[in-house]
Amino acid sequence: MRIVGIIAEYNPFHQGHAYQIKKVRELTQADFILVSMSGNFVQRGAPAMFDKYTRAHAALLSGADLVLELPVSIATGSAEAFARGGVKLLHDTGIVTDLCFGSECGDLSSLERLAAFLAEEPTDYKLHLQDGLKQGLSFPAAREQAVRFSDPSLPAELLGMPNNLLGLEYLKALHLYGSSIRPFTIQREGSGYHDTDVSSGQYSSASAIRAELIRSGGHFSEELLAQLPHPELYISYADHPPVTEDALSLLLLEKLRRLSLTDEPLSQYEGISEDLANRISGALDQFTGFSAFTDLMKTRNQTRTAISRALLHILLDIRASQPACMFRVLGFRKDSRAVLTALSEQGTLPVVTSLTRSPLDRTSLYPDQLYESVRSILQQTPYQNEFRRKMLVV
Repeated sequence: MRIVGIIAEYNPFHQGHAYQIKKVRELTQADFILVSMSGNFVQRGAPAMFDKYTRAHAALLSGADLVLELPVSIATGSAEAFARGGVKLLHDTGIVTDLCFGSECGDLSSLERLAAFLAEEPTDYKLHLQDGLKQGLSFPAAREQAVRFSDPSLPAELLGMPNNLLGLEYLKALHLYGSSIRPFTIQREGSGYHDTDVSSGQYSSASAIRAELIRSGGHFSEELLAQLPHPELYISYADHPPVTEDALSLLLLEKLRRLSLTDEPLSQYEGISEDLANRISGALDQFTGFSAFTDLMKTRNQTRTAISRALLHILLDIRASQPACMFRVLGFRKDSRAVLTALSEQGTLPVVTSLTRSPLDRTSLYPDQLYESVRSILQQTPYQNEFRRKMLVV
């Protein structure tokens, strides 16, 4: 049985993602496609624009057979932590045979060469990396420079593209775990990751779709709807303010103010260095919103995304990246029940289809409760209790 795994955020699930699933099935003749997906918070340090059930539903209707949820500490981690956690989850299923990921280059051999070098971390590379950081370069820029200086034959330019970068981390993680999962990549089609214009004539990026929703205050234009498979899933979101990090501003400020009155160090939270902790404390009176404060905290050698992740970790009380303790099933296709059975028989973690029978500590549900509270207020719709949510069956 050939089961292809995909690690994704689907923030939101768009036509490019539907294309990938279709292409994976064509190229591999996969029996099943299993998706490991971020929940209600994502890797750039923000809430997902649409809730995890809506995104999982779109994936299932577009051909995915089973959707598992990535734990929030992994979903909101660095590219390395995200990739390691996602690969480990697929590895632990015991049934995934292949891992597919999108990349700008579409060249697996070049990515594997670069991944092997980065996994080895030769001494001269580490020295060049430290030199770059001392010069005030951000970690991504310092790393690319260090690769160029250490081995000019390597395609260091691949590090400058986000999907290539994530693909490299997947390859490193497969090596780290000694996994038998076979990697392959599909070249991205349509606009680039950082493009911010929605086009009806090509696959628009998730960034462009999010930017358009923010600009329009949640209005779904015809051009935007054309980019979303199964647009009927988004009726409750239409013409309401989208869920963004700024919707969490007062919650974050309250948490920071409360912590400032205690002896608890901010550095206890994942991604918070002593330097960043001091800068947050020193600038707290200038807080006007989540995104504005993120911009204020950004420095030459720390990216905006890293700052946003760190602030989100404070809000969500994430102190370290934790591996998955279960296979949390968000949904599956009725005609793909065999993959769920195989997961139950061969996986190394318990399969959880209902939280009422899960090993999860109830306090760990706070991120979902917070997200759903904000979403229900913005949409003016009833709060959906996570304990009462049923997995999707399509």
